[in-house]
Amino acid sequence: MEWFGSAESIEQLKGEYLTYAKKWKNDADLMAEIREQYENLLAQFGVELNKKIEQENQSLPEDRQKEKFEASSDKFADILLKIIDFNMRIEVIGQWIWCFDSYEYKEQLKELGFWYSASKKAWVYSGSAKKKVRSRNKMNDIRRKWGTEIVKEKEEA
Repeated sequence: MEWFGSAESIEQLKGEYLTYAKKWKNDADLMAEIREQYENLLAQFGVELNKKIEQENQSLPEDRQKEKFEASSDKFADILLKIIDFNMRIEVIGQWIWCFDSYEYKEQLKELGFWYSASKKAWVYSGSAKKKVRSRNKMNDIRRKWGTEIVKEKEEA
């Protein structure tokens, strides 16, 4: 079955993967099929993204250049499957996973490679080590710039 027919970017692909991960997480065979298609498309979209990154990097000094995307190092799907059952708000904004209202899970999130953004009051996963980013952008500005997909809302007790 073709699972990701409408995805036109990495962000859309990840958004669709989130939907399937929530719906089919208990069916290992189906998730394996979905994961295989996800990884193949991720690699294809990565080639296009790297072309775009190369063009953008040409005008930037070396210390400000963006790193190229490597589909093989993308841990995005694994991380989502590990946190999908946590009772917190989970959003994918651009290529980052943001976890809000997640204080009770801080130790598990740290172990998975998340870092805490005090100014945004959220745990963030980017797939790489925390970089010193001094962004004064508000969350709504970040969402507007990169696009957002709400994976899960926190359930009230």
